[in-house]
Amino acid sequence: MKRYTVYIEPEAGRDLQKIYDFIARNDSSVKAERFIRRLQHAINGLSYMPERFRKSFYIEEEGVHDMVIRGYTICYYVGEESVHILTVFRQK
Repeated sequence: MKRYTVYIEPEAGRDLQKIYDFIARNDSSVKAERFIRRLQHAINGLSYMPERFRKSFYIEEEGVHDMVIRGYTICYYVGEESVHILTVFRQK
């Protein structure tokens, strides 16, 4: 089975930090850490079969997919040997 290298682009990294800050401010830092770990685990899972998720509803470029985790969408691009996490946001 082919394995992809997963990269979190700077914008997506900032998105994750904002999500952490929001949850920590409105609930607790423990829950924020737990949720970010859950998102990171899902992101790391894209190293295998990243094309299993739907083509992106938000970004109309070839090779871009969406993965939805607990109301948050992770948009990512699948390349030849790598996956690039582009953005992470809460669905409304």
